Amino acid sequence: MATLSYKILHSGTEATLVFHSISHGEVRVAFKCINTPDGSKGLVYDCFNATIGRTMQQVSDENEFANDLSYIIYLYENHGFTDGDFLIGTFDAIIDKHIRQYNRIVDTDLYSTIAQMIIALNALVQKEPNGIPLNEHGKHNILEMLMIRAEEKYAVFLYVTQYARTPFGLQPHLMSFNDFKKNLK
Repeated sequence: MATLSYKILHSGTEATLVFHSISHGEVRVAFKCINTPDGSKGLVYDCFNATIGRTMQQVSDENEFANDLSYIIYLYENHGFTDGDFLIGTFDAIIDKHIRQYNRIVDTDLYSTIAQMIIALNALVQKEPNGIPLNEHGKHNILEMLMIRAEEKYAVFLYVTQYARTPFGLQPHLMSFNDFKKNLK
């Protein structure tokens, strides 16, 4: 997987990912950083979860997250998608790769990908002359566009995490998106 070079700088409870972008130079993105129970470091970021209908904080392994973000920025910059479709082109490249690897896309992976795309785009937009960070409305529009794309192109590969009450507490299980939609009617 082609990515951009990056480094991770730590300062207390914060981590800054520093990417070396071809067209934007040095790009910095800061996150809250936590130590996970296994001793690795996790980055905390906001992620909209359509299944529960709200934004929640997500934690991802910092190296995995940095690799994913660097791949997204690489795609944004190197695949020559026109202005109107570079988000869709990047999204399709990421989701197609994920499906080739796992033969499916689970809703939580989909939400993480969309959140990472918004984070990367926001970081690049701010490097533009007169760049203004994406506001909540702009982020919501991107989320909505990519969720529609996921339903249109990837519904057969999409699975939604459901939870069932058991004597052992809530237990997750996967339901195909198409079955999930039928149950909503």
